[in-house]
Amino acid sequence: MSTQDLASALMGAAVDAIIVIDDKGIIQQFSDSAQSLFGYAASEVMGRNVSILMPEPDARNHDQYIENYKHSGNGKIIGIGRDVRGQKKNGETFPMHLSVGESKQQNQHLFVGICHDLSDYTNALNKLASAEQRYREIVQAQKQFILRLDSDFRITFANASFTRALGTEAEDIIGAPISVFFNEPGYRIHRRLASLFSDKETSGEIAVKVTMNGQDGSQTLVEWSFRRTSTPSDDEAELQGFGIDVSEQERALEQAHYLRTHDPLTGLLNKQSLVQDCRVWFKSASLSALLYLDIEHFSLINQRYGYEIGDAVLIKLANRISRAIQRANHCARTGADKFLIAVHVSSKADAEAIAERLIEYLSTPFKLRDKQLNVRATVGIAMYPSDSENIEVLPELAESAKDYARRRNRRIGIFDFEHHRVLHRQMEIEQDLKDAIEDHQLEIFLQPKYWVSNCTIAGFEALVRWQHPREGFISPGEFVPIAEKSSLGLELDRYVMATVFDMIARARSAMADFPPVAINITPAHFSQVDFQKLVLAGIAESGIPIASIELEITEGAVMEHSTEAQDNLDALREKGVRIAIDDFGTGYSSLNYLRFIGIDDLKIDKTFVDEILTNKGGVIIKSIIDIAAAHNIQVVAEGVETDEQLQRLREMGCHLCQGYLLSKPLPADEAINLFYRQSFHRLE
Repeated sequence: MSTQDLASALMGAAVDAIIVIDDKGIIQQFSDSAQSLFGYAASEVMGRNVSILMPEPDARNHDQYIENYKHSGNGKIIGIGRDVRGQKKNGETFPMHLSVGESKQQNQHLFVGICHDLSDYTNALNKLASAEQRYREIVQAQKQFILRLDSDFRITFANASFTRALGTEAEDIIGAPISVFFNEPGYRIHRRLASLFSDKETSGEIAVKVTMNGQDGSQTLVEWSFRRTSTPSDDEAELQGFGIDVSEQERALEQAHYLRTHDPLTGLLNKQSLVQDCRVWFKSASLSALLYLDIEHFSLINQRYGYEIGDAVLIKLANRISRAIQRANHCARTGADKFLIAVHVSSKADAEAIAERLIEYLSTPFKLRDKQLNVRATVGIAMYPSDSENIEVLPELAESAKDYARRRNRRIGIFDFEHHRVLHRQMEIEQDLKDAIEDHQLEIFLQPKYWVSNCTIAGFEALVRWQHPREGFISPGEFVPIAEKSSLGLELDRYVMATVFDMIARARSAMADFPPVAINITPAHFSQVDFQKLVLAGIAESGIPIASIELEITEGAVMEHSTEAQDNLDALREKGVRIAIDDFGTGYSSLNYLRFIGIDDLKIDKTFVDEILTNKGGVIIKSIIDIAAAHNIQVVAEGVETDEQLQRLREMGCHLCQGYLLSKPLPADEAINLFYRQSFHRLE
C-alpha cells in the first residue's frame, strides 16, 4: 500500500472529523467524518478557508490566530485541545472539542484538527438540573470520559467509560486521588488544576493531555478539559472533567509521521529525513561520509521473478546494510534500488573501507525459497565537510561519484570536483536545451554533399546549431550526446525533422529540382515503435516528395537489430525514404551486416579519409567502396579537406563527398542560394 493510500485509509477510518489546513488557513484534506459532521462535501470546502466552518467572531478572527501563532510560537489550542463551536453548511452551530496538531516538513507547514461533536454531551449537561436520574443514564452512556474532582483532587464521580478504560468498578475508584490513574507525577496535575479553585472568579478551563494507566497494564491517551462547577460555597466546589480517548488519532498521526519520514518497505529513513538528521549529527564529528549505494540492473530481478521476490531482496538488502556497518549510522532508501548511508569516519580511506565491506557483504548470494540471487553494487562517496558543508547537496555529490565509478567499471567512486563540474555542465546543457527546443532557438545549417566526379551539389546534410543567449555558440559535439542520453534526443529529432520539412517545402516552391536533405536520427528514436509513421506523416503534411528526405543512422542502431528498428527501416525504404549509415568505421566496423540489412548510402568517417593517402588507409577505403558497390550501396566520404584526398577518392570510384575543401556547413538560406547559383550556371 502506498503512503497516499494509507493516509487516505486513516482519514477514512477515523470516527472523529479530521481536517488538515495549511498555514494560510486553506483546507487541504477533509475526512469522511468531517463531511458528515459539517454537512459539506469535500469538493465544496477543499481550497477554501477553514473559517467557513466557524461562527462569528471566530470565523473573522481565525486567520489572525494563525498569524499570531506563527510570529509568537504561542498557541492556545495546539497540542492541548479545547471546546469550541462549529458551524454546519445549513448555518446551524454546535459544540465540539477541537484538538490541533502541527506538522512541519521542509517548506510545508500543516495543522491537523480533530473535531469531536459535543452536541450529545452538551445536551446531557443541560438536562442535569431537571433530571438527576436521566442525567446519570445519559452520562453513563457517553463514550467520552466524565468525572468530578473535589478540592483535594479526589474522584467523586466517574462514568462507565472511565471505569472501563481503567478496567475497574466505580466503587473502587471513588475517593481515590486522580493522580493515581495518570502516568504523570501527581504534583504536576495538582499544580495545573489548583488555579481553578484558587481564583473564585474564574470561569475558564484547563486542558490536560495525559496517559491513563489501566489495571491490566494498558495505557490510554486522553485529552481532558477541566472546569470549575458553580456551587453556593467554596467548600462544595468541584471540578468537572471531560475526557476524550485520542489514542487512535495519536497513533494515526504517529503513523502518518512515520510514513512521511520512512520507507514503508524496508523501514529505513527516506532521503529527506536522512538529510534532516544529518544536519545535526554530522556536526557532532570532525569528519563524516555519505555513501550512495546503487544495485545494478535490479529491475531484471523484478522482471524475471516478480515484485514479491524483488521486495524480499530489498528488505534483505536493507538488513545487510545495517549489519555491515558496525558503528553509528543513518540509512535511507531513496529509490527502487538505491540507498544512502551516513557514517562518521576518521579519514577518506576509512570511508572506502566501509564501502568495500558493504560491497563484499552484499555480494553473498541471497537465498529466497528455491532461488539464489546475486546482486552487484556500486558505491559513491562524498565527504563532509571537505566536499561540501551543505548537507542537502551531499547526496548529489555521492551519486556523481557513483556514476563516475560505474562509467569506468569500478565498484567505488570518490567524489571529485572536476567530475562534478562536468556533471553540472551536462545538467545545465540539458535544461537549457529543453528551453531552446521549446523557444525555437536552434538553427538548421546545411552542408552540401558533392558528386566526386564533377563536384556539383548532389544533396545536403542537415546539421543543428545552437547560439546560446548567454554562452554564445555551443558545439553540437557537446549538446547532441547529452540530448541522446535523455528523452531530449527524441525531441531534438522531431524539432530538426519539422524544421527541415518546412525548409524543403519553401526551397522547392522556387526550385522543383532542389536535392534531398539527410537528417541524423537518434538510435533510440529509430528503434521506437511506429517511428516510420511519424516520419511519413510529417512528409505528407509538408507536401514534399518522399525522395526529398534521407535518414542517417549510426552503425549501433543497425547492429542492435531490434525488431522495431528493422520494421522502421523496411517500412521507410519501401515508401522511398533513403537510409544511410553515418560515421561508418567508428562503431562495429563490420562489412558483414551490409549483406542482410537494407541501406542506400554508406558514409565513411573522416578518421579513415584522413589516412587515405597512406598505403593502409587507402586499402581500407578502397575495400569499403568495392564491397559497398557489390551491394549496390552508394558511398559518401566525410571530412574531405585536400585536393589530394578528393583525387584519390575519384580514382577509387567513390560516389559522393563532403568536407571543408568544397563547402563548410552553411545557414539554410545560404545553402539554398548556393544550389540556386549552381543550377543557374549549369543552365547557362
